[in-house]
Amino acid sequence: MLTIEKIYHIIGGALKDAHNRESNEINDFETIYKFVKSKKTAYFSPNKNTWARELGRNKNALDGNDLVDRQNEEIGLIITESYISDLKFTVPQIIVEDSVQAFKKLAIYIRNQYKNPVIAITGSMGKSSTRMLTTSLLSDFDVLENRGNNNVRAAIYNNMLKLIKNPDFAVIETSLNAINYLENTAVYLKPDIAIITGIGEAHFSTFKSVKDIAKIKTRIFEGLADNGVAIVNNDTLYADYLVDKARENTNNVLTYSIKKDSNADLTVDNIKYNKGNIELLINDQNNETDIYQLNTISEGMVSNTLASMLTLKSLNLPIKKDLLKNFKPFSKILALKEIQTKSHKLTLLDDTHNASLPAMINAIRAFNSQTRFYKGNKIIALGKISDLGRKSSETHLQLVEELENCNADYILCKDTEFRQVVNKVRSKNITWYPNKELLINDLRYLCNEDSITLLKSSVTGTDFPEIAKSLPNILKLNNVEFDFNNLFEKLSKVGQSYIRVNNDTAQIIEEFNSDMSQTIEGMGPLIYYLKAVDEKLENRMINMKSWPTNSSKTGYVEGREIDTYTLLKNMTNSPHPSVIYELANELFENHVDRKKYIKHLIEKLKLSSSIATNLTGRFRIKDRQSYTVKDLYQIYKHYKYDLFKFNNSFILGVKYKSGFIRGEKETIIFTSYQDPKSDFKNF
Repeated sequence: MLTIEKIYHIIGGALKDAHNRESNEINDFETIYKFVKSKKTAYFSPNKNTWARELGRNKNALDGNDLVDRQNEEIGLIITESYISDLKFTVPQIIVEDSVQAFKKLAIYIRNQYKNPVIAITGSMGKSSTRMLTTSLLSDFDVLENRGNNNVRAAIYNNMLKLIKNPDFAVIETSLNAINYLENTAVYLKPDIAIITGIGEAHFSTFKSVKDIAKIKTRIFEGLADNGVAIVNNDTLYADYLVDKARENTNNVLTYSIKKDSNADLTVDNIKYNKGNIELLINDQNNETDIYQLNTISEGMVSNTLASMLTLKSLNLPIKKDLLKNFKPFSKILALKEIQTKSHKLTLLDDTHNASLPAMINAIRAFNSQTRFYKGNKIIALGKISDLGRKSSETHLQLVEELENCNADYILCKDTEFRQVVNKVRSKNITWYPNKELLINDLRYLCNEDSITLLKSSVTGTDFPEIAKSLPNILKLNNVEFDFNNLFEKLSKVGQSYIRVNNDTAQIIEEFNSDMSQTIEGMGPLIYYLKAVDEKLENRMINMKSWPTNSSKTGYVEGREIDTYTLLKNMTNSPHPSVIYELANELFENHVDRKKYIKHLIEKLKLSSSIATNLTGRFRIKDRQSYTVKDLYQIYKHYKYDLFKFNNSFILGVKYKSGFIRGEKETIIFTSYQDPKSDFKNF
């Protein structure tokens, strides 16, 4: 038992306001004030500067003392660097010089008194699931585990403090932050069992290579006692290295593998994928086999299950099949969610909990295992893998082969990191999206009856999780029709719209379908025309450059003399790509300069961010772009006189045309008509 006096003698400092309460018991500790609910709980108040300097706490976080409720009587002790003088009720306080050092000192003391097994888990992927599953399999016992997935150094020390409760087991998830070269908390945590679930491409903003990550992860073994147990995923990168490093610290090294022919201590003889679950035939080196059912479709979860099974075997505890069958990980770990729309049912496979390259591959393969159970569209929607630093491009490109071989009918990708992936994938309907709104728009049409859609991304550094959050409700209210074979043909027809505008006042006279307005092409030619207007481009002769679209049939060939005004005139009527290339070349120094102007125009006129994802504006299945009749109207209001300098119309697009036609008294602005001059001939 720890008393206030005992704590004071361990950490030192100055004890104030005890008032004969020195012998009061403390049986819990918190560093987050909102969790303090008892007079037997001590609050370690994080000093803003000390905890930022020594534990990497966010420098902008509030000082711990500022979070203390001055009216709260249900608190047993405050450990702080600065005395809090304005409490309504007298609370014992220990004033220390360095709250972090006191925090660590007490945590180490309590850990050394604790005699029950401690299990520590780290890895580039699967550590949270393995921790949660292991805890679930130990549900007959009192188990201490991480709060949420808080696994940094401060959390490790706080969990060591919580060992004062004397749980039967402690299952502690440990991040790179907790075992890196700044400090290895594993030597103080002293796990009886240490697990590495896998090594993968992650954290490249901090570490140079996967090998460096593996080196850091093996530091978890340094806290093991001689009779401690190391458990290693035999299927992961650098598995042999992990085993060798484990053997430097213990003689008890166990491995697991999902491969039947592996020489690991625990393997899987067969994996059967059912709708929404997996059946495993598992064999160990004692030739003991058994069948287990998992409430998951994740191959990665199969691997995590083996890690948990080895843990229980090391503790000489039985594995209860019902606990394994009923276990559910985080809500966003490959969670199958059935959605009832106004007209039909569909399924979302949400895996936006987090992402590394192995986790991304695992999600795609889990999706593949389920597609045979669904009759509707099979769709994959992906956001980027974060925290890859300079390795981001290289890592994302490793998904090309996986996507080429997947079972998806449609693949939708967001974030800049995926653009190169989209361009390299062959023989798939794969499209890159510049914003979440456009991606959600297209999913509304793709998610038909009995469809399945995988949503996968990192949880930080991308707004893709916002898609996963909002999409279910959007689909529930969905009332679109699914009578189409080609998505983009459908979107073009749906997107037909027009606005009639008074020439004198620029006021709207009539609107049709403007709320549904969209295109499948960009407005690149119009943007370059506006740039020429802004720059007051002079008329002069130029010689055409060599462009991939040049052709003697069109007359656009290298060396042809043409004046800039002719180029501008030609831009007003579904311009040839060579004309677009030539004008863009005249106006912009490079790609960056062009992008800068487009961004400026979007911000200036408040246009859609998807108006120009490729240079020519032409439709490409791999570059999703779109604009609305309202975008065109905004441009009209700012440039209406210059728009018609060379022609009484400005037409964009090839098959489905959009733009402006100016009459004597009115101008019609439109999107996605196949023959606008015929459609509006009575205008």
